Amino acid sequence: MNMITQSMTVLGLLFLSGCGFIGSDKAQIEQAWLDKDQQLKTIVDEIRTQGIDVVAKGAKAGSLSQCVAMTLANDPLGHLVGVEGALAESAKITELMGDLQGAMEQEFSLAQLISLLQQGADLAAYASVLVDQQGLEQALQSVEQLARSGGAFASEDLGGHFRQILLDCREAP
Repeated sequence: MNMITQSMTVLGLLFLSGCGFIGSDKAQIEQAWLDKDQQLKTIVDEIRTQGIDVVAKGAKAGSLSQCVAMTLANDPLGHLVGVEGALAESAKITELMGDLQGAMEQEFSLAQLISLLQQGADLAAYASVLVDQQGLEQALQSVEQLARSGGAFASEDLGGHFRQILLDCREAP
């Protein structure tokens, strides 16, 4: 697939995810979970608006903000927390990364795009975050590495992985 086709595909998916076609149920579930802890909600919102690195650098040493941002910055999946609804994502990490890799590598026709939306195009939101933060080529490499990863968290669901990070930081002294 050439770079122009890939870029147009990602831009189209970005548009669709931004228009509310993607992830609204997961976003509502995530908000309900975050509403239980306003401090964690604020930290997640800051990470999503400012970026993990900015929050990590600006957070007070030993604070909950620093723990969350630093843990996510060091986590190979950390940047995906930027997708609204990621904390409620039930897809297994290896399956999600495999699907995302396949979606990012193929040429899309309108029919394939519609099919992807019908299958739950949360992939588009994750792809858009990765491409925005890493550029297309690096995002493809990152997804490929994660798809092949046999890491300890490979069988976890993405939302559970992120919620555990937040809860671990909450419980840290």
